[in-house]
Amino acid sequence: MRRLSILLELTVMCGLVFVWFPDIAYAQGHGHGGGVSLSRYELLVGFAHAVTLGATVFLAGLVAFAALVWVPASRESGVDQTAASLLNRGAWAMFALLIVAGLIEVSLYAVRASGESFSLGLLLEAWFGTRVGHIWLARLGFALITVLVSAWAVRERKTSYWWVAACLGAVLLMTLTQLSHAAAEGRLLPFAADWLHVIAASVWMGGLLGFPLLLLGPLRAASPEIRAGTLGRTVRRFSKVATVAVSTIVLTGVYASLLHVPSLAALVSSSYGRALVMKLGLAMMLLATGGINLIDKGQGPFDRMIAAELLMALGVFAATGFLSSLPPP
Repeated sequence: MRRLSILLELTVMCGLVFVWFPDIAYAQGHGHGGGVSLSRYELLVGFAHAVTLGATVFLAGLVAFAALVWVPASRESGVDQTAASLLNRGAWAMFALLIVAGLIEVSLYAVRASGESFSLGLLLEAWFGTRVGHIWLARLGFALITVLVSAWAVRERKTSYWWVAACLGAVLLMTLTQLSHAAAEGRLLPFAADWLHVIAASVWMGGLLGFPLLLLGPLRAASPEIRAGTLGRTVRRFSKVATVAVSTIVLTGVYASLLHVPSLAALVSSSYGRALVMKLGLAMMLLATGGINLIDKGQGPFDRMIAAELLMALGVFAATGFLSSLPPP
């Protein structure tokens, strides 16, 4: 009955996604949502930034998942830690996706900011002659160092190296905050709150991608007893970490909402507000599904529940991509 209720709510949320995204796009193209008319380029920027967010958050999250959850849990279960190499491969895949997203996003930024047609010279000027380009270069640099250190951690099988990689991932996430609405406030508290928000989200989302990698890798070939025991320990450990992360997300999210949304009416009268409501709705569904996984302790249709959480996480990134490109009401 509980899972049937969850599936019904998921269906409703998917319907809201398909309703609100076209509405946001319409508002951007026709001047609604805060009285600001946005171009097709800015629509593309919203989607490109969503990909950037996803790749960056998942990259840092996979490394944090290895350091905080999988390596300690695998030691307790006696499972071969070489499975951590799958997490490193996932991080490399996110790095490759981040490179593609960077080329697209910086190209769109260059054309939009200059008003000129795209050219290689314009792209190089955007990369090396603007603040956005410099932050992107720093982002790619920290991302590369993070995955290299995590690869070193896999080879040397030392938890301390995973922690170093996780710290580098936190610095990598700061590059997202540097181009956020919080940074535009020009004050320390909004900046710090947004950075903590992104770090907490990365720790949470990293598990949502880390579990499928483990389920498709070492746990798939394990015996039912070993799989159940290892998965149970991993889920319990991740749940503790996720509880702290979610609490941080809620506190910093409430602060950001109060900072950027002046009234309740703005939640439904502006494109920014509608994107925020959609993000909050998907986040609540993530919490509900994660709660069921915690109660089940990795038993039942865990694979399908994690897949549902991962899809909702992608929806959160899409909504956040629009939030970053839309002006607050």
